[in-house]
Amino acid sequence: MNDNNQINDRQAKFIVVDDEEIVLSLVRDALEDSGYHIELANGSREALEKIEKEYFDFILTDIRMPDCDGIELVQKARQINPSLGVIFMTGYANLGTAKDAIKEGAYDYIMKPFELNEMRQAVNNAVRKKQKDSEKAISSELNRLSDLNQLMYTVGDRKSLIRLSLGFAMMQSKAPKGCIVYRTDQEDEIGIISVDKLNGNEFKESTIKCDKDYFELSSNELESPFFVSSVNDHPLYKEFQDKTIEQIVIPSWYKSGDRLINIALKGSRKLYGFVIMGFNEDEDSLKGSAIKFLSITANQIAISLENIALLEETRVAYRHLKDLQDQTIQLEKMATKGQLSAEIGHELNNFLGVVTGNLSLMEHHLGKGNYEELGRYLKSAIDNLGNIKKFSDGLMDFSTLSATMEPCDINNVVNDTIEYLSTQKRFDNIKIEFVPSPESIFTKADIGQLQQLLYNLIYNSADALNEKSSVDEKKIEISSVYESDGEKFSITVRDNGSGISDEFIDIAFKERFTTKETGHGLGLMVCRRIIENHDGKLHVESKHGEGTIIKITMPLVSIESSQEIPV
Repeated sequence: MNDNNQINDRQAKFIVVDDEEIVLSLVRDALEDSGYHIELANGSREALEKIEKEYFDFILTDIRMPDCDGIELVQKARQINPSLGVIFMTGYANLGTAKDAIKEGAYDYIMKPFELNEMRQAVNNAVRKKQKDSEKAISSELNRLSDLNQLMYTVGDRKSLIRLSLGFAMMQSKAPKGCIVYRTDQEDEIGIISVDKLNGNEFKESTIKCDKDYFELSSNELESPFFVSSVNDHPLYKEFQDKTIEQIVIPSWYKSGDRLINIALKGSRKLYGFVIMGFNEDEDSLKGSAIKFLSITANQIAISLENIALLEETRVAYRHLKDLQDQTIQLEKMATKGQLSAEIGHELNNFLGVVTGNLSLMEHHLGKGNYEELGRYLKSAIDNLGNIKKFSDGLMDFSTLSATMEPCDINNVVNDTIEYLSTQKRFDNIKIEFVPSPESIFTKADIGQLQQLLYNLIYNSADALNEKSSVDEKKIEISSVYESDGEKFSITVRDNGSGISDEFIDIAFKERFTTKETGHGLGLMVCRRIIENHDGKLHVESKHGEGTIIKITMPLVSIESSQEIPV
């Protein structure tokens, strides 16, 4: 045992929850080898029974489970043990699950298949963080801060958080007057919330519209609390020499002779504002411990403000996706009908996670000379490779991939799919341009299948671009047009990526074909079947090293005038 796996001088205890026995075994072997105490549960019910009987420091749980998902399990477990640390692992992910994991205060969020080193690193980081948290909680002042933390969890907006934090800081430091100046959610706007009576609840609120970002400031003076007696002493004024600064950092309750202690609200990304406590001229100086406590409180406020800012940014991102709920439903339907649903990804990632995990364990034990352990891990890897083959062979039966036709605007279908994909990491530094037909293309189609088709084609273009390092501008262009006969429309996807060799053009979309080292070839076969379901035709042009053009032509299907077109 070493200090890195201990909390308060005892071995850290984990309960690992997953509906796959082999995943449980793999995680146990990896973490027990690192010196942790591990208990396993193959479902939520068993996990809750063990948590009721035994104290655990952490729960490491899959999100997708049949009897109760991991988010709900954590909520129930924390009713039993509020201090339980959380690490989520999942074989599928979307914005919703990531947001829910953040709201539950997860230490980490691990995607399957994961490398064992990634798992160990996440666990080690979580243990170190929890150990630091435990050490802080030893002092009485930090216990008071813990009370504030608990209250902060119930606050969902910036102003409520600031009012709560300001009152708490004044009460603990016994400051008769207090103020917090902070960034609002409006650009170059600063909010001010102040109170001039200890234990009072008459908060005064105001905002100041600025012509610049006064909090875009980096100064050594902000690293620790500092006293000011006039605006000239403040680092903001020293930096900007602007009279507006006085309205920001000198509270409305200030009287000549008041001593103002300022603590910067510094997050990991930027300065969010200042906590300002006011003391009368004849009051004793603050004790060092009280100043330290204010600093810690300010740090917690800054973290909470940053979390709220991140949440607001997430909400903005959501607003950029049209009809998010309908879009999500359509994408889920698209994935299901395309035989590449979250369920399939979950299962494949579980298999792959076991295989890569066992190979990693083999490498680990080879390094230690534990040759007697190698057979067990090799057998497990081989067995799961067989499972992957059986599973993928079963996907070759596309007889159930039928189309459900409904009215739609093709340009909206393309645009919605691009908006959803463009925010994903693999499209960083890739320009996606959509050139729609001058007139809307109204027809009947299976919207989910068309989105699946576009999803696969655009993903393949992105992968081809990322494989080609010499591209000056990585670009994907999608266009839609009416064909000249007026009876068909076409969608074209162009990229300037690595292209497809001539020898592979004829078999692409016809066989299980892929140029990716980790590809399975299912995506293009699903694309072919979707095109067939819509009586469409496919045309592919590609030059190795220059790029690829894929054109899909489909007949227009008439729409009854009484039927509405989804917007």
